[in-house]
Amino acid sequence: VGYVGAMEMLPYLLVGPYAGVIADRIDRKRIMLLSDVCSAIALLVFSIFVFLLDGKPPVWSLLAIPFVLSTMRCFFMPAKSAAIPNLVPQELLMKANALSSATFNVMFLVGLGLAAGVIGQLFDVAPRMFFVLILALNAVSFLGSAAFIAKLPQIVPDRSKADEQHPWEDFKSGLRFIRDRHDLKVLTVLLAAFRLGVAPFFVVYIAANKEWFGGRPQTLTWFEFAFFAGMVLGSVFVGKFKARRPTVAFSAMLATVGVMVGLMGFCQNFVGFVLLNFITGILIPFGDVPIITYLQVSVEDAFRGRVNAVREMIATGVMPIGMVLAGTMLHKLGLVPSFMVMAAVMLVAALSGMLDKRYRRVEMPEEVHENTSAMSAGAAA
Repeated sequence: VGYVGAMEMLPYLLVGPYAGVIADRIDRKRIMLLSDVCSAIALLVFSIFVFLLDGKPPVWSLLAIPFVLSTMRCFFMPAKSAAIPNLVPQELLMKANALSSATFNVMFLVGLGLAAGVIGQLFDVAPRMFFVLILALNAVSFLGSAAFIAKLPQIVPDRSKADEQHPWEDFKSGLRFIRDRHDLKVLTVLLAAFRLGVAPFFVVYIAANKEWFGGRPQTLTWFEFAFFAGMVLGSVFVGKFKARRPTVAFSAMLATVGVMVGLMGFCQNFVGFVLLNFITGILIPFGDVPIITYLQVSVEDAFRGRVNAVREMIATGVMPIGMVLAGTMLHKLGLVPSFMVMAAVMLVAALSGMLDKRYRRVEMPEEVHENTSAMSAGAAA
């Protein structure tokens, strides 16, 4: 599981920077559309492969398919984040990001509910068809996403031909942009530290499910369902929340999530574990949505793709390290101490942000909060 997770994160290091350059050069709608279609094709091919092998694919294929899907996602995510400010007025951006987060997590709930209620039964009687059906449904979901993205207008980056240069120079200019902004530098370091702490989580999660809760996929699905249900609830309420200090909100989220992960290490009760996952899900949007909104309004359009990609490259690039080491950590320390190590890393990241005065004092641009009178104008538009 650790190696699979590492392969999923590796594309952020290999193609992430180039994906950001592309997102600042060509129509962002086209990038998202091609990413979804290629993901669907990859999953359909893999589902046929699994079917022909009677539901028992070789290990190399389980390393290859997440690498391919994650590569597509590397192109999709910077383009999506950079595109949202082009589609809504700035004063409604916080609400738009909250809505995006809510709908994103609702779809996880639908998939997890299907897995727990219907597909879980299929797993017991026909494991071969379980995996094939999961892959095929995932492919269909990408095609559904592509159908909606096709309805968007063109989203061409706001840059002139005079700004065109070699892609490598584009990438370096994105790095210089982050280097010259203290808030972006600190945020990138904190995010990397947080991701390092959270990287072993799913590996430890599966070990906890096996040791404490019987190891059935349905049990694991309910934990995930509770987490994403919390994310939906948090996303709904964060749109009504005025985050004057987005960096403080982000650090507070890191700290509280660290506390929840630490508590999971002492909770071997099924209901309690579900509840802790639910609370963790609620907390995350209150840090994520404000910081995403702040980045969108404080970074000019011509640099949004590169800034998002470089930030993700650095932050996500540490995750393979944590995932690969997760198995060793479990073996050497045990299950409960592994939860404690993850929680400690998250808390140190949060504390580091709060101790940096310049970072802590960053304020959200006033226009983001001036949405009361703009609601009717935005609806009319």
